[in-house]
Amino acid sequence: HGGERPFIVTGELDKVFPMDIFPMELIKSVLIKDLDLMEELGIYEVAEEDFALCEVINTSKIEIQKIIRDGFDFAIKELG
Repeated sequence: HGGERPFIVTGELDKVFPMDIFPMELIKSVLIKDLDLMEELGIYEVAEEDFALCEVINTSKIEIQKIIRDGFDFAIKELG
């Protein structure tokens, strides 16, 4: 159960995310390390805890909170 999982796009994250951003698009931008897109989609406006419910309901069962934390750390490192 520890292997890579496909990232299934179902639209379910948009229904439960508590902020007015596009969570799926932000997660994808973090996965490809596109800093410009991450900033445009609001990487600095979120914390990994904001994605807790998304992680619970996500069909893919990927670690969304860790992805967001890694993305935030990457953005800070690139700007540093």
